[in-house]
Amino acid sequence: MAKTQLNLSQAAGAVGITRRTLYNHIEQGRVTVSRGEKNTRVIDVSELIRVYGTVNLPEKQVHTDSQRKNAQYDFPNEALIAMRKELAELRELIQSQQQLLLEDKQQREQKIEVEEQERQRLQQEVTELKQQLESERKKGFWAKVFKS
Repeated sequence: MAKTQLNLSQAAGAVGITRRTLYNHIEQGRVTVSRGEKNTRVIDVSELIRVYGTVNLPEKQVHTDSQRKNAQYDFPNEALIAMRKELAELRELIQSQQQLLLEDKQQREQKIEVEEQERQRLQQEVTELKQQLESERKKGFWAKVFKS
């Protein structure tokens, strides 16, 4: 039995319009809406044909359990082995990339630490030079001349 009622998203997709346009048509009374099983708004396919003409019904995308089981048994063993091998290689690649990132982070942290130490040393040197300059300014004229 074919599905005769579509939710609003499916209906909009079936006729090739946006959901907003469909909502506007519903508000204007051009399209009749009814309530579905779970009290959701649905539109009958015949209503869509009446208003919009042609309708492209959505393909069934949900697989049943039997379809899933058949797909598992039909899957070639060689392809499965190849996919598992590729997955293992990808995991190794990710792990090596993570290791490289970790090493890079550690190097950057060490560099930042060295630069911070250098900054503190230079700041201390600037402070000492300021103190020497200030002491030179405080000396009197004769002390500067005879450099005592």
